[in-house]
Amino acid sequence: MLALIRDRNSLKQRWQRNQKYLETNIPIVQKVLNRIREEGDSAVRVFTEQFDHVKITGFRVPVDRLKQAEEGLSTSLKSFILEAGENIRRFHELQQPAGYALEQPDGTQVEFRWRPIERIGVYIPGGRFPLFSTVLMNVIPAQVAGVSEIAICTPPGKDGWPSDVIQAACFLLGVTEVYRVGGVQAIGALAYGTDSIPAVDKITGPGNVYVAAAKQAVSAVVGIDMISGPTELIIIADDEADPSKIAVELISQAEHDPQALPVLLTDSETVARDVNELLPTFLKDLPTRHTAEQSLKEQGFIYLADTIEECVQIANDLTPEHLSLMVREPELWIDNLKAGAIFIGPDSPVAWGDYWAGTNHTLPTSGQARTRGPLSVLDFMVPYSVIRISKQSLRNSSKKVISLAEAEGLFGHAQSIALRRGNA
Repeated sequence: MLALIRDRNSLKQRWQRNQKYLETNIPIVQKVLNRIREEGDSAVRVFTEQFDHVKITGFRVPVDRLKQAEEGLSTSLKSFILEAGENIRRFHELQQPAGYALEQPDGTQVEFRWRPIERIGVYIPGGRFPLFSTVLMNVIPAQVAGVSEIAICTPPGKDGWPSDVIQAACFLLGVTEVYRVGGVQAIGALAYGTDSIPAVDKITGPGNVYVAAAKQAVSAVVGIDMISGPTELIIIADDEADPSKIAVELISQAEHDPQALPVLLTDSETVARDVNELLPTFLKDLPTRHTAEQSLKEQGFIYLADTIEECVQIANDLTPEHLSLMVREPELWIDNLKAGAIFIGPDSPVAWGDYWAGTNHTLPTSGQARTRGPLSVLDFMVPYSVIRISKQSLRNSSKKVISLAEAEGLFGHAQSIALRRGNA
């Protein structure tokens, strides 16, 4: 079922397919975004009918409907959502940054401070699956950061309304600005603003390749968190790894999306063979079998390496969203690995991180983990500097600063300092 690859070039070509999807879809997405920017609400209605096959008049979900959805949850599910939320909140509260103040030797006083972003928009996927956990993962860090306005966009279902459990999760977190708009049109509305949906300062949240392409396209006019496209998983496994656990882990990510990337890197031909033989068994009665099979067959693959060291090197070159270590003494490898999230040992499933661990499951894809990490409280905050120059500082350092400015040819800069030096 999974293609077996033995050369690096084939591996990289297969891995980079999703990046090509983004590039291919940007022109298509841009046409939709242009209409949203020019026509506002009317274009949002047109594209909602075209892509979601429902006619929408008012976009905002009434608070009473959110409350009704929350009341409709079973007591147990509500309890589990709240407990998962507390795990997430505990983890993210420790991320709150501390500013600092410093006095330079000449008396110049400087500070580094943080402020929350005022208004954010969160995109919650709702097409194949109602990802209410993504509400928790995006809203809670924003609340910890102190964001004052949180707007959520999520696709309508066949009845014209979002998933009940997504609505309920919003209400449980106290978020009542919820719009039944999905896809590219949601990203455009949040970025440019319409009569019904005020523009935001930053957009967060994952989505399919069209949503990812749309976020990339609007990033010139609004902040975005990252390109969170179809999910990626690399498992590194040695000859002692359990093929059953590898197989179910690959399936768990493959069921997200036909374009998901489930990948096994191993130095064991036996493990590679056994995993491929076991996949049909675990897929047999799975309700999401069709999606998972498509992902495994068309996107996924097994790379047979010579050593685990080679697997580590390849994983670092690809820098995946999720990385699972099913090797002897996995702790020894952590500091040498690059990924959005690393899951240690055979009994640490990615799904635990998706719901329960408290770490954030909104993670960078397409190699972005080289330069940024998971969604965090810092994504909802902005640092800034404060500078105070005393007369003593001017007396001590003005000649030096004037020389620096003049050396760059910026004589107006020098003049602004010289004027103050005369008064010091």
